[in-house]
Amino acid sequence: KVSIYIEKLNKLISKLLDTSKIHSGNIELHMEPFEIDKTIKDAIENLSVAIPGHQISFTGCTNATVIGDEMQILQVINNLISNAIKYAPGSKNVEVYINNVGKFVKISVKDYGMGINHQDKIKIFERFFRASDIQKKYPGLGIGLYVSHEIVVNHKGTLWVESEIGEGSTFNFTLPIMKNKNYG
Repeated sequence: KVSIYIEKLNKLISKLLDTSKIHSGNIELHMEPFEIDKTIKDAIENLSVAIPGHQISFTGCTNATVIGDEMQILQVINNLISNAIKYAPGSKNVEVYINNVGKFVKISVKDYGMGINHQDKIKIFERFFRASDIQKKYPGLGIGLYVSHEIVVNHKGTLWVESEIGEGSTFNFTLPIMKNKNYG
């Protein structure tokens, strides 16, 4: 019990430090080329072990190398999948899809949860913002999506959400491709 609590506290503190770094523009990026398909596959495998009882499916393939901070991109993927599981308590399925869109890779995380209303969709990536109905049911700080958004922007990508109330949500983000095995 105590060790889990301490682990949670440590995670919280490091998230807060991340947020303050991001806010002051001092986020350190360790930019290196990596294969995005493999990174996402590994993240899903690790999460599947950590969260048994949920089906996280992975489809698509880009064969792309992106340049970025792999640990930070992992944080984004972990956050989006964890949210998909957390905010869809009635559903056991999360779908992750990856494909090429022009000079970018696009990663999508779809859940079958409660969905997000239009007003909240506009504010969802703001620091400390939490949707009113979520505030009541789920404790948290509301910084995960803000941190994810800033990481993606720092990688010259975009993060956005498509959602309808009662229909679930799909969080998408793009990253520029450095090179692609299929067409150089």
